[in-house]
Amino acid sequence: MHSVAKSIDMLKAVLDGKTYEAVAQTFGMTRSAVEQRIKALARDVQAVVGVEGVDEDVMPTAASMRRWKESYLEALEHYQPERASGRRGRNAAVTEKEIDLAVDRTRRMSRCPNRDVALLLVLFASAAKPLEIARLEVRDYLHADGSVREESILRPDAAVNGKARPLFFVSAKANAAIDAYLDERLRRGHGVTSMASYRGLDPASRLFLTDEGKAMPIRVRKKDSRCHSHCGLILDIYRKIFARTGIKGVSALSARRTVAQKLKERGTDDKNIGRILGLKEKNSVRNLLSNRPQPLKAMVKELI
Repeated sequence: MHSVAKSIDMLKAVLDGKTYEAVAQTFGMTRSAVEQRIKALARDVQAVVGVEGVDEDVMPTAASMRRWKESYLEALEHYQPERASGRRGRNAAVTEKEIDLAVDRTRRMSRCPNRDVALLLVLFASAAKPLEIARLEVRDYLHADGSVREESILRPDAAVNGKARPLFFVSAKANAAIDAYLDERLRRGHGVTSMASYRGLDPASRLFLTDEGKAMPIRVRKKDSRCHSHCGLILDIYRKIFARTGIKGVSALSARRTVAQKLKERGTDDKNIGRILGLKEKNSVRNLLSNRPQPLKAMVKELI
């Protein structure tokens, strides 16, 4: 733990503008050793917590880290080294057995079990990022007649990269969990209307709410004509969900690798995996090419 704390101090020094050479002199280490430790920590933070504006598989540089300084500092606040140290291999997927175990323990241990089980399963069914899930609205999941929008769209204002992409609700497990949570919302009067459409829920209300029935707060900062958003609450909810499971090395970002690997095993091409996960770089996804392309809906059906 002391070693990790030292690496965090080094990373913060670089974020503040110090060179690797200057940091090396301060800590009595070689420049290359300092650079390796800082980049390893930065990538771990990207993968375990997620750094807004930075894809989890991108190799950080001093310039890029300084550009996203506030995002890295925000992520460090939610970084737990004890979870990172047990993290599974970079490309390892979470198994069906582990997901089922996580669901069972979440049901038994959460203060808001219906919501948290739905949050957990949506993560593994959609590969959306936590901030994107926090931004989902009832109308993204439901049609006005109350039926599920199996082929939906992640709105540009909900997507982290600001670009719309396909969003599918075709997992029977995830849909059943969301429906159970929405039924609870109706009973508790959270985000309801007097209209019969959308199952009596406000279509513009967030799909997932706080325990008290409020929208999860999203902090927006503007820097260099760019707006940076962060939802610390949903990150904390996911952190607690995975902490309860006792499964080593699993974080919210593990879901994206799980979905990518399952799609790869089904022969989905890299272009469509990129579309589903919202990845800009082709080398962010390694997959098998499909000889017989399928509709996107069929590719993601019953991922969990």
